[in-house]
Amino acid sequence: MKTRSFVWCWLLVAASHAAWADPCGMVPPIYVGQGEPITRVGLQKTYVFFKDGVETFVIRPGFDGKVEEFGMLIPFPEPPALRKVPEEIFAHIERAIDPPEVVVDLRPLPAAAPGAGGGGLSAPGVFSADLALGINEVRVVRQEAVGMYEVAVLEAGSAAALKRWMDDHGFKYPEGMDAVCDEYIKLGWCFVAEKARVGRKSGLDPKPRGKTVDGKLPPGATFDGHVQAMGFRFRTKQLVVPMRLSAYNAGELRNVVYLLTDGPRKIRSIPEEYVVRQLPGEQLFSNVTDPLPLRIIGGTAADIPDWRRKSLQQERDPAPHNGQARELFASDLLAVKQGRLSHPYEEDEKMLLRIGEELMLRGPEIDRLNLDVLKEQRSKGIAAAIEDVKKMTMTVLDGDFPREVLGAQDLKFAEYRMPSRRNTPQFYDAKGHAPGPPPQGVRHVGKLSFDPPAQKGSWTRIIAAISLISAVVLLGTAALRGARGPRASH
Repeated sequence: MKTRSFVWCWLLVAASHAAWADPCGMVPPIYVGQGEPITRVGLQKTYVFFKDGVETFVIRPGFDGKVEEFGMLIPFPEPPALRKVPEEIFAHIERAIDPPEVVVDLRPLPAAAPGAGGGGLSAPGVFSADLALGINEVRVVRQEAVGMYEVAVLEAGSAAALKRWMDDHGFKYPEGMDAVCDEYIKLGWCFVAEKARVGRKSGLDPKPRGKTVDGKLPPGATFDGHVQAMGFRFRTKQLVVPMRLSAYNAGELRNVVYLLTDGPRKIRSIPEEYVVRQLPGEQLFSNVTDPLPLRIIGGTAADIPDWRRKSLQQERDPAPHNGQARELFASDLLAVKQGRLSHPYEEDEKMLLRIGEELMLRGPEIDRLNLDVLKEQRSKGIAAAIEDVKKMTMTVLDGDFPREVLGAQDLKFAEYRMPSRRNTPQFYDAKGHAPGPPPQGVRHVGKLSFDPPAQKGSWTRIIAAISLISAVVLLGTAALRGARGPRASH
């Protein structure tokens, strides 16, 4: 039975004034049986961080089709540090840009209608690009398991040797990529090869006696959805992110890119209108540390009933909504500050994931247990670096990137500050990737006082009352002296 492969690339945008992007190769799940080639599911979302020679990008690909295995092959200028990223990371990034509002509607309820109801900066591992490889040789720099993936960092003397190694070890090599892979080999780049067995969800959910888990798919089974999110952090003088080969993908090429850099950016070869939001670092810091915005409709803070006031502090806690984004931003900034690509708590998390994989225990419940174990370490890391986000800028790019631009040239980036008239949630709300609703009521940010408006003049009234009492006392004293008369002289 013939299988087909489908080439995927991610967009990683540049942060320097003349940065550039290059192609990558990615092999999605290989389907078995009859049917159309595998297609992309949902928006292609990419997070990119770049500062002082340290770059991070995060992806969580989505696919639809008949599958047996999933795999990726991505070129890097140097071996990257790898980490599993929380499944909701992009939702948290979107809520860091436009935090959800806690709405208190004080308007009377309408009458119901009748009948109605209610590692160090020198990359982890040994990078030996200076040691020449023979044309038929492949050097394994590092192998490790990261969550659902088996990962190998490889150096190769040729694309043919790379393909042979990947075929021999159960990885999927993307067809038609020989020339591009040879270009990277001439530049001295390495490759990260990944593979993962995509199993039945019922067979992969954590259960007692986890060793009995069976995740195999029968022939002709389908996969529809997103696979595990992955993050890569590496050193580079220029931001280098793959994009060009995505021009080979069928259908639209709508990409949403969240770019965290030390200044506002745009893509030179793509219209400026693709820049849909820009947030200064001070605002981004406030969004992930301050209470969620409170919108009051049909009244004031003084009108909020006591029972609702008691719950507002918990309702306005930003952590459940964008706390994962806060940690992501802080971990990248901490990498720059400390000169390391991988933090101890990130390595500990991978160790726990490897233990879970050995026991065939997977799923969000296991991920939450791992996070709880490392909570103290992660909290210290966040506290040490999150303030530095104030010096950064978040740029959001969204659009169906022109195929001819992606396939014909490297992308270059320039400094660009979008017009303020477009830089609003009403023009583009990051949570919905579309214009936001018109505002209602009054929006409050930061801590809120529930004192009634009349209390604003309370000090004036208190001073006036004191003055009145003093005047009465003085008058009373004078009257008393008058009643006693003048003192007799001796």
